[in-house]
Amino acid sequence: MKLKNKVLAALLGVSMLLCSCSESSSQTNISSSSKAQTEQTTTTTQQTSEQTTTTSATEQTSQTETSSQSPEQKTPQGVPMWEGTAPNGNKITFLGSMHAAKSDFYPLPDKIMSAYNAADVVAFECDTEATESEQGMLEIYQQMTYSDNTQLKDKLSPEAYAIFSKHMTELGSSAEIYQSFKPWAAYEMINSLWIIDSEISVSNGIDYYLLHKTKTDNKTLVELESAQIQIDMLSGQSDKTYDALIKATVNDTKQTAQNDLKQLYELWLKGDLDAISNMEAGTSDEDLKKLGLTDEDISLLAAYGKATNADRNPGMAAKIKELFASGKKTMVCVGTAHYLGETGIIALLEKEGYTFKRI
Repeated sequence: MKLKNKVLAALLGVSMLLCSCSESSSQTNISSSSKAQTEQTTTTTQQTSEQTTTTSATEQTSQTETSSQSPEQKTPQGVPMWEGTAPNGNKITFLGSMHAAKSDFYPLPDKIMSAYNAADVVAFECDTEATESEQGMLEIYQQMTYSDNTQLKDKLSPEAYAIFSKHMTELGSSAEIYQSFKPWAAYEMINSLWIIDSEISVSNGIDYYLLHKTKTDNKTLVELESAQIQIDMLSGQSDKTYDALIKATVNDTKQTAQNDLKQLYELWLKGDLDAISNMEAGTSDEDLKKLGLTDEDISLLAAYGKATNADRNPGMAAKIKELFASGKKTMVCVGTAHYLGETGIIALLEKEGYTFKRI
């Protein structure tokens, strides 16, 4: 479970949303009692956003047009893709995305671009660009923070707050800057800051790039969820859940987080789905207990893992069935984890007579 937490941004796209909404702190009206604290938060989050958006989707488009290096020379051909066939014979191409990637993955391999170019409709988990407006960022920032004098240190256990403080200090920041943050936002901020300067960046994410290109090319864009659904899912978990999640990071560092992200990225390039699933399974209950977590904590971690992945898949599968029924040439691009296992999108659709083959 712990490992999955550290690479959450890569598979679920949460970091993209947080990096977008964090910038909104500069546009948020604040009371005089918390102004200094929020100004510090603004400085930190603006730096986060600036680093995250170093390579824009527009720059990536330029790379695609000008690079002469063959994609086959740059990456194995194992990037997870499937052809899905409905009982009536209609077909859809599915791409298992990484929400973070290296800039040298561009231009995208032929098998990805061929599927994209052939599609009239491209479906994503959500339109993350919708959160980048001033109003969108402000609304998410408001969900991340308390509007009264409630403080983070009073919502976390002493153990969890000490670990959060340690992480912030190691990152060159301070826990005091984030006192207005709710536990869920504090936990996700740890993950975001850990990978913010990684060479594997959310600004190079596959769906981030394809989403922008879909709009530029005037293809039909379909959201299987929405940015708000993802934020509601995260903010809807209990404070105790995030207390347990933060405690589970006690031995983690920026370096271990980036190493895990690099390992995940390499597995994704190879298309090693079994190894990715093993990473998703994460730390054993026994090892979590060695970190000081209680049975209740471990139960909360399991519920969190289910809420962030398995519980979302039926809703996405239902909308994919509608895409199959439309008969339109379609490409679906969602995080790889959502396809895998007995609760994954592929297994759910196979139970209803759809078939899938790797391509």
